[in-house]
Amino acid sequence: MPLLNSLIRALNPLHGAPETTRQAFVSWYLQAKIPQIRYVAFLTMALYLIYAAIEQNVASEQVWARFIVHGLMVPGALLAVEVLSFQPNRQRTMFAILMVAPVCTAAANLYFNYGTPLFVHYAPEIYLNLMWTFAVSGLTLRQASATASASVLVILLVTLGDSLQSGMQRLHLIWILASFSFGLLSAFLLEKAYKRMFLHQDSLVLSASIDSLTGLWNRARTLHFLVEEAARANRYGTPFSVVLIDIDHFKTVNDTHGHAIGDSVLRQFAGLLRDGVRVVDKVGRLGGEEFLIVLPETDAEHAMRAVQALQKRINGFSFDRVERNSASFGIAEYHPGESLDSLMERADQAMYRAKANGRDRIEVL
Repeated sequence: MPLLNSLIRALNPLHGAPETTRQAFVSWYLQAKIPQIRYVAFLTMALYLIYAAIEQNVASEQVWARFIVHGLMVPGALLAVEVLSFQPNRQRTMFAILMVAPVCTAAANLYFNYGTPLFVHYAPEIYLNLMWTFAVSGLTLRQASATASASVLVILLVTLGDSLQSGMQRLHLIWILASFSFGLLSAFLLEKAYKRMFLHQDSLVLSASIDSLTGLWNRARTLHFLVEEAARANRYGTPFSVVLIDIDHFKTVNDTHGHAIGDSVLRQFAGLLRDGVRVVDKVGRLGGEEFLIVLPETDAEHAMRAVQALQKRINGFSFDRVERNSASFGIAEYHPGESLDSLMERADQAMYRAKANGRDRIEVL
């Protein structure tokens, strides 16, 4: 099983990733494709207009029908794709056009040319169509596979009988196979590269948000959570509280036992905080021995209960060499419309009041 999982992960870097990560990739990937779709649609539209102009000079049958398809309908569909690419709420329609257009184009080619001596000259459009669908269009691998498979089905329904006869026409099947397989491989490798890029980018964002010593959120990320929670509280009227925490007598720990033990105490203390709160709560290290917890949808009364449980957990823990240690807690509930500086100042004052009143205390302000 480990070998199988490794093989699957080599093919799909997102294998085993949480559902939230996969969903985030889908959203990110689709948005990353939009510029490609826009530029490709413009270039393909220009090439089809040139193709339509040349076709008017070389075609001897169904000239006007060809012009309507290649000079109006296909460029019109591509122009619609360009316009829709600027409208996020219309992207479903944009992708639907991108998936239907190649199939219709292949069908039109067969309708106009198959069974005539000129088919050998027009057939390259079919093969390019398959390559374009996979490697150029901007469709995801799943979308491109479905579209190209539908195109191949249409092509084979019309041409398979003749292509199986002995003669040069058998090469037609080879060109279809080559176009489909090379296109599929290109699309697969490209999407795999995008997945690796996304995971690498996600890893960089995460590493830039984590405190290297404790593994908690760092100061910048914690304050960002604070801004987000204030915006949510102002919008929906939900309460939230913050808890400012300072380890008591931490300087003595460093002076007596050394910085290595001090760092160990910080890591253990961080673990107690992280494991002692809810999943939705955000725990960060502001610097030194000072920590901040953001408690969403929690008023001061419920914050007090949560902190009392946390205090009990800390006081009952045996730290490396230090054994027993305590902390001072300052709680402040957000007042709608107040500045975050004011909120943090109240939490800071509450924490210093806890220290002034003997430490190992909880104060609310």
